[in-house]
Amino acid sequence: MNTPTALARLGLEIAKMKKSCTPVPDRTFVMGMIEMAEFADLVDSPTANRYRDALDAKFVERNTQLKDAS
Repeated sequence: MNTPTALARLGLEIAKMKKSCTPVPDRTFVMGMIEMAEFADLVDSPTANRYRDALDAKFVERNTQLKDAS
């Protein structure tokens, strides 16, 4: 896998968080993908941190939606 493909896949997984029925395990899975991409040198640390921040924002947004709906 090359860097553009890895970045595209990370972006896709983060975007899918807005529809997640199970945001906690989904967040854990995507966080693992980010960690693996960083470990494999597909992304540098600042880029990985931006993806983590985006994931956390989507997670909080989705978690709030689900709590408000119940």
